Amino acid sequence: MRRKGLLAHPRMAWGIGRSFPIEINFDGDESQFFDGGWSEAGGNVLNDQIALGIELIVNGNFANWTGDDPDGWTVAGEVGADPEISEVGAGQGHGGIGTGACNFFTSSGVIQMSQVTHSVGGWHQYSIPVTNLVSGNLKFITTAFPFPAAFNSSKNGTYRATNTTFGLLRNAPCDITLDNVSVKLQSLNSLLNILKSQFGLSDGFFIDVHINAVTSKTQVGAIWNYDGSNNFGMAYMNGTNLIVDKNVAGTYSNLASVAQAVTPDQILRIENPAGINVLDILYNGVSKATPTISDAGIISNTGIALFSTEANNAISKVVIGKL
Repeated sequence: MRRKGLLAHPRMAWGIGRSFPIEINFDGDESQFFDGGWSEAGGNVLNDQIALGIELIVNGNFANWTGDDPDGWTVAGEVGADPEISEVGAGQGHGGIGTGACNFFTSSGVIQMSQVTHSVGGWHQYSIPVTNLVSGNLKFITTAFPFPAAFNSSKNGTYRATNTTFGLLRNAPCDITLDNVSVKLQSLNSLLNILKSQFGLSDGFFIDVHINAVTSKTQVGAIWNYDGSNNFGMAYMNGTNLIVDKNVAGTYSNLASVAQAVTPDQILRIENPAGINVLDILYNGVSKATPTISDAGIISNTGIALFSTEANNAISKVVIGKL
């Protein structure tokens, strides 16, 4: 195990009048360090600048139907009235009266519906309101995203799309009604709070991010070796896992995903020793992943940014220094 927090060059300059380590406590005006756009509240910094694109789901309000299938959705597994996806009122279950909501029903068989809607690699925000529950639960077609394994109440969250399809299914008894399903693309730039001044990351560095709160199924952490566009490494928490990704020329790759709950004000640490492509990603002083990032498009850059896909995720302090 390498040394933690020992600085080989503790007084090297970082911008005018600054030296390592740089400790940033979010209890005042930190605009001297960051580009801004995030708010400070109660000793934390919060991302309140998240920008959303247009609605990606076609007919998410289930206003339009052709036969017994909702327009814009591909339905699979339907066999008469069981399994069946059908139009009902918002407060109705299978066989109910009314219009404008979508009921999933099956006594045993598999039923699903989906749309090709994602921007692959893009960060998305979703909302799935459950307006009536008689029994059972639903699943997302893919398990690659940080979705709940199954749900029977309204769900919201964010995720990075790894394929183009968004969809829901059930392969066990259920009777659930949905309405106003929504998926929107999040602008990557709006998810970042970029450090104004940079330093030579090739000298070896660490970043300590004190995460005070993270909403389940959303993400908060840090980006490093950022070129201002499509090359960077990133480590973040989503409430249940610590995840490490890289982005090379706009294409994401997952490098690690380790089960880890978040406790208030504990430290997500990124270490990148000088001249070594193997990083050490730690949580609360314990090594969780040792990914290798050697891509020239990443290791030649110097940018650092905080990262959050949700407005209520809180970071209380950041420390940046030399190894």
